[in-house]
Amino acid sequence: MNRRYALVAFLAVFSGCRHIPDGHRVEPGLVRPAAPTQEQVRVLRPIYPSGPLALETLDSASSWERNRFNFQVYCDLDGDYRVVRGEYYRTLRGAGEAGFPLIAIAPILGGEGEGYLASRFIARECCRSGFSAFFLYQERTILSGQRDALGLESRMRHEVRDNISALTAFSALDEVDAGRLGSFGVSLGAIRNVVLIAAEPRLKANVLCLGGLDLVAILRTSRETMVLRYLSSRMERESLSSREVELEFRKYFASNPANLAGGISPRKVLMFLSVYDEVVPYNEGLALRQMLGAPEAYLMPLGHYTALLGAPWITYRALGWVSGRFAGKQLSAPR
Repeated sequence: MNRRYALVAFLAVFSGCRHIPDGHRVEPGLVRPAAPTQEQVRVLRPIYPSGPLALETLDSASSWERNRFNFQVYCDLDGDYRVVRGEYYRTLRGAGEAGFPLIAIAPILGGEGEGYLASRFIARECCRSGFSAFFLYQERTILSGQRDALGLESRMRHEVRDNISALTAFSALDEVDAGRLGSFGVSLGAIRNVVLIAAEPRLKANVLCLGGLDLVAILRTSRETMVLRYLSSRMERESLSSREVELEFRKYFASNPANLAGGISPRKVLMFLSVYDEVVPYNEGLALRQMLGAPEAYLMPLGHYTALLGAPWITYRALGWVSGRFAGKQLSAPR
């Protein structure tokens, strides 16, 4: 009986979703910015090639095989070598004559602390749809009170460069079709992937779920506990006002999606936004859509965390759209 009521509630919620076709504008008063400069993009791309890719099989099911991977990079930001680690899900669906599409998944803010549950769910669904997928491990605490705007800017550049290096490494495998690369980001992952898409033209199909435009405004207005704790720690440790923290980010956080969204084609993006989102505020999601040139979107009558109820529906819709973007070759239909 409980499952029956849950199904009824699920259908009731998603019958209220609003589908916005690409090009249809619902956000007044925002003008799309110019594309980022070559210098803004250059600093986000790796300078040196990465070391060889190492794969270790962990487990498998009927449609996927999970592998842990690592490779070494030299980072000019640190002036040293370091190892990039993550998980790669190889699809076992169908016969990829010229290789399978590959999706770069960006973890949510909780990342390791949440056991990468969202990333692993999306990766398995990708495999069931005939795509392989990967995500990079991230720190347990990204929003450390000891990390200022410059520290977060450095962290963003690391993550974007590492994802580009991973795309290059996996594209060299015979099992991957280097002409069909995409991305899937949720929450912080969607914010981060705006920067990745702006820096990496090989990404042809990109899903941004619960993302927003201006990280500075999101920090100022978000009700997320980790964000509030970060701001409180910064203000207490450094005797800063909230206004001073905001001005610091405006000055030093160059990788703000608001600075980069103007260079992304709206036809490469599908968005999902929650109307009652207070973690990544809904108005910031609408602003992102406008600055991306009004890509196709779904507006859900949910909050940030209650959107988890729609994870199966969201991934079904999202991966069906990705299949359409890669329709030059036969793909398995999402289930």
